[in-house]
Amino acid sequence: MNKGTIAAGHHATAQAAADILGIGGNAYDAAIAAFFASFIAEPCMSSAGGGAFANILTQTGESVLLDFFCQTPLHKRPISEIEFVPMTVNFGETTEVFHIGMGAIATPGMIAGMYYIHERWGSIPMRELVQPALDLARNGVVMNDFQFFDVSVLEPIMTKEEECRKIFYPDGQPLPVGQTLKMPAMADYLEHLVKEGKRAFYEGEFAEKTVAACRERGGFLSLQDFKQYEVIARQPLAIPYRGKTILTNPLPSIGGTLLGLLMRGLDSSFEQQPYQAFSPAHVQNLQALLDDTYRVKRDLDTLAKKWGSTSHFNIVDKWGNAINTTMSNGEGCGFMAPDTNIMLNNMLGEASLLPNGFHTWEEDVRLSSMMSPTLVANAKGECEIAIGTGGGSRIPAAIAQVLHYLIDFDMPITEAVHAARMHQEHNELNLEPALVGKHKDYPDLNVINWKAPAMFFGGVHTIQKQGATYIGAADERREGFAMEL
Repeated sequence: MNKGTIAAGHHATAQAAADILGIGGNAYDAAIAAFFASFIAEPCMSSAGGGAFANILTQTGESVLLDFFCQTPLHKRPISEIEFVPMTVNFGETTEVFHIGMGAIATPGMIAGMYYIHERWGSIPMRELVQPALDLARNGVVMNDFQFFDVSVLEPIMTKEEECRKIFYPDGQPLPVGQTLKMPAMADYLEHLVKEGKRAFYEGEFAEKTVAACRERGGFLSLQDFKQYEVIARQPLAIPYRGKTILTNPLPSIGGTLLGLLMRGLDSSFEQQPYQAFSPAHVQNLQALLDDTYRVKRDLDTLAKKWGSTSHFNIVDKWGNAINTTMSNGEGCGFMAPDTNIMLNNMLGEASLLPNGFHTWEEDVRLSSMMSPTLVANAKGECEIAIGTGGGSRIPAAIAQVLHYLIDFDMPITEAVHAARMHQEHNELNLEPALVGKHKDYPDLNVINWKAPAMFFGGVHTIQKQGATYIGAADERREGFAMEL
């Protein structure tokens, strides 16, 4: 057995986890280091101002799904007082409208979740876990193609206010590939955080500055919103599948439920008629299953087709402890708490989280999500697969397809992660190249044939147990990175 295996959204995120595993830390220590590092390495995907879900399976068989996603504010105020600004983002082949500004911020849960994990399962002092992130924030991380793409397409958000412009658009243009991104104010703030503890975020200057800006500029958050935030520990949704148990995100988040429906459909249809992988019959069966599942009555017909500003990582340590987590800041609201380089989320401006329309949210409730960090346990209760992705409404479909390839076709992990995917929703079928022309056509179906594998279909970073060790595979669609120590 190696010291551990990591599959993450960025090399620097993975390396931070590896540093901690290398000095004897467990998977949960490594996950905290990865979280901190992702704030700098994946700034459009992850933030201390956002939220996440973490799926945990310990070496002793303890299983828990931690919900530290964002919470709606305790109180509303007149919409006429709210800063809630539409921003059109051009993704090349499509455009989407997001809403940002102070009125889009929900109470962040990321820091509370990290401290919960540390208090429950951590073995190394927090000051050591933050060190890789401090080094990244001060010395910088080199911009890659995927991060450059994010910063570029989110220009209206990344240039909204001066503190953010200085980091991402220092000369009026997005920081180019190969240049070094630094966030020194975040380094200073994280040092303060680990010295003072979680209260520094939820009761200290960060909360006070954010609340003052909300009060003056049209947001909802109060100090009470910060002080009352709590992590919720849930029992994962357990789905039997071919002698294994798939553990994923339960209600009120809907992504895991959709994944469960997809896996049950695959189990039934594949058992009745095993297909040759990627044959027309196989492709059409997948297409029909996706279409049926995404038509389930769940208000999905009103969901926006979201690109998905989310990231994911998996870690399994040498003892068999596993954690996989999906995190998001939405697209960010455009506001950074002064002198912290931490951008707050725009979850109240996410159409996909508010199926009944903007400003219809109920006060003081945990927002739902498509995020579905997923673990597969074998008959012994050991972690056999850790898998997840970003990608908005496409998350359950992407995970289901990779699990299908791994379990039903026994594909090697790298092949399964990079195998062609499809997505069908709202009478629109998206196909990666190897599937083009094999689908079933019918009236009103809009078919989009992609010329190459694309980030649209997620970044399904995955770890799989093989013999006595674990192997990782990171999805090239989102420039992920995997390593075995």
